[in-house]
Amino acid sequence: MKDLVQYLKEQIENLPLIYNVSKYHTKSTQLGQFFGAAWEYIDPIFQLLIYYFVFIVMFKRKVAGMPPAPWMFIGLGIWFFYSISITRASAAVQSSLALFSQVKFPISVLPTIEMFKRFNAFFWMIGLGIIIALKDGYYPTLYYFQLIYYFVALILLVLGFSLLFSTIVVVFRDFSHIIDYIFRFLLYVSGAAIDLILLDAIPGFLRQALLADPFIYVMEGFRDAIFHRAWFWEKPGYALIFWCFTLGLLIVASHLHMKLRNQFMDYV
Repeated sequence: MKDLVQYLKEQIENLPLIYNVSKYHTKSTQLGQFFGAAWEYIDPIFQLLIYYFVFIVMFKRKVAGMPPAPWMFIGLGIWFFYSISITRASAAVQSSLALFSQVKFPISVLPTIEMFKRFNAFFWMIGLGIIIALKDGYYPTLYYFQLIYYFVALILLVLGFSLLFSTIVVVFRDFSHIIDYIFRFLLYVSGAAIDLILLDAIPGFLRQALLADPFIYVMEGFRDAIFHRAWFWEKPGYALIFWCFTLGLLIVASHLHMKLRNQFMDYV
């Protein structure tokens, strides 16, 4: 727990640095591009349109009791933020360690910087989903307030996985490829693009078990808020599983990072 407190303290104390570095990196990647910053918004739109065409137009996937387009857009927005943040953050320490080793800020902020770089695309994709939901008659209600709760939950989950994986990749570089393959597969059983309740290829008991997945808990929570389905306290069992898992993940990740980070240069 001591290592977790130190890790969280480092993130909070360096928030201005994290924000400024992530903003600088984002701008530097846009240099020389004709559309520049517009790609932050164009790219998510095209990704959503491709998945919409494949899953809803071609395969005619249905969703239980909700309009499929905004349901999928919200799920994919959260999925892309979750998966891309973690996969990019997993390589952040290993790829930047030699460059930043002489700078006076903790190495633990490197994965967090990668997460911050995904915020614009995340809010844009979720915003598109909400706009389409409004068109289908799902107007903002008090349920929207719990989006704050689920957003905090998503951030902590991403931070935990990012810190753990970035530490492992420094020691075992091949792990970055394993992470990439895992996330490619998980997209199809994450519930982001396909309603697990209607997915007959997965046995019923397994579909129910998947609902306890920490990521699915957060994603379904966003949908609960936007489509007025339930309050977060109405799912105490899933909430307990999520917070126990996330807290345990953060404790293990921060302990492993603090234990090994003085030896990171030996692996570069």
